[in-house]
Amino acid sequence: MPTPEQIAQMAEVLGDTDWLEFLDQLDAVARRRRQRQAEPETPNGHDRDQVAAWIARRHLLADSAVRQVWYLPEAAPPNEIRFLEVNDRLCDPALTTPQVEAIDFDLDIQGSPFRLFVADISGDQLDQIRGGELHLPQGWQFHGNRVWGRRT
Repeated sequence: MPTPEQIAQMAEVLGDTDWLEFLDQLDAVARRRRQRQAEPETPNGHDRDQVAAWIARRHLLADSAVRQVWYLPEAAPPNEIRFLEVNDRLCDPALTTPQVEAIDFDLDIQGSPFRLFVADISGDQLDQIRGGELHLPQGWQFHGNRVWGRRT
C-alpha cells in the first residue's frame, strides 16, 4: 500500500486527467468500504447537538472528499445547524470563492425542527479563516466549535 508521501509524489507527477482518474478509482473503493460500515443510528430529532453529530458522521461516510466537519453552534439560532465542511476536492483555487458562502439544506429527519447550513471550504480557506484573512458568513462564529474528522 502506498504511503501518504508516495501518494503526494504521484499527485506531483501525474497529469490532471490521470490524477482525476486515480481519485475516481479511490472514491469507488471508498464507497464499497462505506457500504460495509453500519449506518449511524438516527437521532430523536429534538437535540440539536445529537442531530449535528449524526449529520456530520453521515456526511463523512457519504463523501470521501470531506475531510472534516466543523460544527459552529455558537451564536446560531436554536433551530440552525451550521457546518464548515473541509473538502479536499476544493484544493484548486479556481473552485473556491473569495468568501465563505453557506447553502441551506432541508433536513429529512422525522420531527426535526432544524435547518442545516453547510459551507464547503478548502483546507487553505480554513487556514485563512483561522488567521483572520477570510470571514465566515454573517453571524457565524468560529469559537465554541466541535470538529469531526476521518480519524475522530
